Amino acid sequence: MQTTDTYPSTCSYCGVGCGVLVEKLEKNEIRIEGDKDHPANLGLLCSKGRNLHYTVMDRSDRILFPMQRLNRTSDLSRISWDEALDGISDRFKQIIRTHGPDSVGFYVSGQLLTEEYYIINKLIKGFIGSNNIDTNSRLCMSSAVVGYKMALGEDSVPVSYEDIELADCFLIAGANPAWCHPILFRRIEAQKKNFPNTKLIVVDPRKTDTCEDADLHLQIHPGTDIYLFHAIAKILIDHNWIDNEFIESHTEGFEGLNVFLRSFDLQEAANICGIPLFEIELAAKYIHEAKGFLSLWAMGLNQSVIGVNKNLALLNLSLITGKIGKPGSGPFSLTGQPNAMGGREVGGLCNLLPAHRDLSNPNHRKEVERFWNITEDTIQSKPGYTAVEMFENLKSGKMKAIWIICTNPTTSLPDARMVEQGLREAELVIVQDISMSSAAIPYADYVLPAAGWAEKQGTMTNSDRRVTYLSKIMEPPGEAMADTWIIQKFATRMGFGSFFSYKSEEDVFLEHCALTEGTKIDISGLDYSILQKKRSVQWPFPKNSVDGTPRLFTDHIFYRPNGKAKIFDVIPEDTSEKTSEAYPLILTTGRIRDQWHTMTRTGKVRKLMEHKSEPHLEIHPTDANVVGVIDGGIVEVLNDRGSVRVKAKLTDSIKKGTVFLPMHWGKKNKNDAFRANNLTNKEYDPFSKQPGFKISAVKVIPYAKEREKILIIGGGNSTSAFIKHYKELCPDDEITVLCKEENPLYNRILLPDFISGEKEFIELASVSVEEVENWEIELHTSTTVTEILPEAKIVKDSLGNVHSYNKLIIATGSSPQIPKSISQSMVGVFSLRAKTDADKIKGFFVPDSYALIVGGGLLGLELASALKSLGVKVSVLVRTNRLMSKQLDAVACEILKEEIESRGIEVIFNSEIKKVHGYDRVSYVELKDGKKLYPDGIVYAMGTSPNLVLAKEMGIDIGEGIKVNEFLQTSDPDIYAIGEVAEHTSGVYGTVLAAEEQAKVAANHIYGYQFQTYSGSLHSNLLKIPGLELVSLRLPGIQFENLTDEYEEIVFLDRKKHKYKKCIVKGDKLVGAILVGDKSEFVEYKNLIASGLELGEKRNQLLSSLSSTKPPKGALVCSCNGVGKGNIEDEILCGAKNLTEVMEKTGAGTGCGSCRPEVNQIIKNLISK
Repeated sequence: MQTTDTYPSTCSYCGVGCGVLVEKLEKNEIRIEGDKDHPANLGLLCSKGRNLHYTVMDRSDRILFPMQRLNRTSDLSRISWDEALDGISDRFKQIIRTHGPDSVGFYVSGQLLTEEYYIINKLIKGFIGSNNIDTNSRLCMSSAVVGYKMALGEDSVPVSYEDIELADCFLIAGANPAWCHPILFRRIEAQKKNFPNTKLIVVDPRKTDTCEDADLHLQIHPGTDIYLFHAIAKILIDHNWIDNEFIESHTEGFEGLNVFLRSFDLQEAANICGIPLFEIELAAKYIHEAKGFLSLWAMGLNQSVIGVNKNLALLNLSLITGKIGKPGSGPFSLTGQPNAMGGREVGGLCNLLPAHRDLSNPNHRKEVERFWNITEDTIQSKPGYTAVEMFENLKSGKMKAIWIICTNPTTSLPDARMVEQGLREAELVIVQDISMSSAAIPYADYVLPAAGWAEKQGTMTNSDRRVTYLSKIMEPPGEAMADTWIIQKFATRMGFGSFFSYKSEEDVFLEHCALTEGTKIDISGLDYSILQKKRSVQWPFPKNSVDGTPRLFTDHIFYRPNGKAKIFDVIPEDTSEKTSEAYPLILTTGRIRDQWHTMTRTGKVRKLMEHKSEPHLEIHPTDANVVGVIDGGIVEVLNDRGSVRVKAKLTDSIKKGTVFLPMHWGKKNKNDAFRANNLTNKEYDPFSKQPGFKISAVKVIPYAKEREKILIIGGGNSTSAFIKHYKELCPDDEITVLCKEENPLYNRILLPDFISGEKEFIELASVSVEEVENWEIELHTSTTVTEILPEAKIVKDSLGNVHSYNKLIIATGSSPQIPKSISQSMVGVFSLRAKTDADKIKGFFVPDSYALIVGGGLLGLELASALKSLGVKVSVLVRTNRLMSKQLDAVACEILKEEIESRGIEVIFNSEIKKVHGYDRVSYVELKDGKKLYPDGIVYAMGTSPNLVLAKEMGIDIGEGIKVNEFLQTSDPDIYAIGEVAEHTSGVYGTVLAAEEQAKVAANHIYGYQFQTYSGSLHSNLLKIPGLELVSLRLPGIQFENLTDEYEEIVFLDRKKHKYKKCIVKGDKLVGAILVGDKSEFVEYKNLIASGLELGEKRNQLLSSLSSTKPPKGALVCSCNGVGKGNIEDEILCGAKNLTEVMEKTGAGTGCGSCRPEVNQIIKNLISK
């Protein structure tokens, strides 16, 4: 029985800040569930949060020790912590002495804990003497921060989540919370369900899942938000739907807006936005009629070169209606990261100081200097470099060193190739992270292993000002250390140790709290014990407080010097990059439902990868038709900054003239073709310095590769699989096939069925004659290759022909293993590899003849069964004491033995042939134990060996097979090997499944779409003997016996009825299975193992038959419960009429609920048909 401890914590993804309960099991395993008592989520978790434990338990990518690169061309090598920190501090000191303190900087993350943020900010601003610290929160929230400060006086979110249940009108602009803040959106959905008159207005150029529940979707042109907000404001003012008393007493600037709007033409604004005027009027009416009005927004407004003005125009709507500081009302900026707010609280941006103090304010600088006990004027008044500026200045040489902590700038920053150039030019790059998959590591001089979530303690602040404590639950792996420890040790080496002599993270937190005393975010009354007791507290929370503060400005006194909020008459024009004849489309980027940021963590969870497994370009059918783009076709997206190559998804859910790319994918397989930020514009808002990711001018064209000649040697399954896939991608390339068989392109594993007469040879064909003709390939049969000349790129054949190629595919398969002492010319000696072998066997063995099969594997047993069915006496000779010893465990082997023998087939174990007697024909067989057998013929089924003669002669790298990389390329990049001849790092494979998977990867790579890689195949062994059901499935390297502690066995055995099931589980994934007597779960098990899907609740159903839980059918819709689009459509066709019924019948939407809008859309689409 496992012992468990439960720890309260906070989800480490978005800014909703959901409470979780973490159950710690043995062996560093954990389970997670939502905390029903936490006010942010009330026990609910989204698909990402529900799978958070997998990212913690999977440590396969973790950085385990410090590493150094001696020069930029060398590999990383392991060093000690002392060597790393000594080396880094020496380099920092030298660079600062030579170039000044502004030559170094820290680029950090909204995922850091508040304590970590605090001491990094303290170190760089108070002691190194530079303000060069910025964060990836600059990319998310800066425009909202500046908007709040300008309108309300400080970066202070005035509302709380509880206001959702008090509002009856929601305006969501530039956000898709149904996918990006799902738990918050569940509360909005519930409010609409409980109070049907509640109105939801969504402003977005795309019809996202958030729009599914909307009463009004304002599908504006990108960048026209201010026109829309001004138009709504004008309608409110013209109808006197405003709060004049509030405006008069508690705001300033209204007259300027009113004067500006008098000449503002509503119809013209509607035309600019691209929506009907009556929709804008309806939005204004909804806002006016609401008792509680909440506006919510995210990156669609913030990530703009006019992002601050967009924020101010939206904030105007709350101010002129007086719907702020009241229950259910106020402007609510949705935070993208779990501790973006905590980072701002401690001043972790280049223009801020702790506790919302301003760097430009000399009194604020003095306050901080006194608190830190440092010399006056140590803190510079000049802001440091912002995120984009840092990398621009690394590129130009103004900055020399950068320390990157817990973020992935080469994927997440705009104009990513410029960012990479900046890192290449830098004198010193330090990457402090948890994962070796960080895209900045190839540029790093030092790599430092950091502790991750659940491996350290500290605090975070979520979107509604709620501070929570996160417990340390387990030790970090290897030599990884908490970020606070790393920075403290570095500070000591820099000579500042006495100022950073914290004994614990709580010491850091208490110092931060003390520095907030007397400010508008005063949390001087907090400590860890209070947070642990209360679970969470909303600031402010001064000393002697009893409760936090759920709502700000209830007294209508704002944080500006005069106590009044400011209304702004901002100009509506968008100064973003304009489209042109060369680049006629607007690219907008964003998130998808089950991924988060750059996928360092969510990308490890197979369940989360199923929903959208690869990047895609959303494009309107009209725009696609103009340039000849087809749905699913590969396209190139281009502008002056770079290019992207992805599949197209045609959809009318996006505005004409606009295309969309998800931002999560960076470099993959050393290729940046899938990275959206190759295209985005680094231009930023002049006030917030937040980049304008949402608008970049691009063009889209169908991808077209240069025509090539493909030459394939071999005619087996891998060849037909390659041609089939490649012709779908690139029908115009010329393909030539050279094969030694007269009848190629058939499935040789079915040859025993051909021998038994169960199948005609035509039924073994892997493709039809018509399909081969449609391929229009040049097929040479009965032709062998005599020489390959890679330098000349030519191949010579046995008929004297010379064939040229651009790409060569070696698919020569393998040959049967027959002892060298055996003469294969002797009558009665056979192997089974080709149709000619099968023809010989069929013609030789007659009823009552005697066959000796040498080998107890799949082929030997299936052949024994086939010959037995023809009335042939059969013995199977096995070298070991088991049948199928490599594929089964002892129990399954024993059952198999009994089944084989019950069919009248003799099995001789632990024996080998010593000699075959006879001159030109088999006379008798002498075994090593002295026994003699008198078969009419012998069939060797002892396995195969890859055909390597050609590879050896031309000098490419070989081992057991031809060595290939993840794209099936050999040591010659223009030569590929697939099928049984290929040796991947995971092994050599002899299955049809492996051949097909390898063929697909090679075809994609040659075509130029290099997203998929080959990482090995599932070993699938299905014994095809009538009346006997037996299958084994396992991943490479998995055994069925002598398992270590990291594996779990789940076993069912009915020995009498010969029924046996065994499942091997590792890391909550099914990695191996044996089924004997009943293989009904074969498909489910195969899919689970091959996909790597985490089991979750299915773990408890493995032996109770998964057939009761239908496997996903079609594209995955519900990642929580594994429900596909096809499952949902089946239930609709069977009578399910609404979301509730579909949820009951399929389980879709009963987990986190974030798929419900998608389920609803499937219901609507199918019912409408």
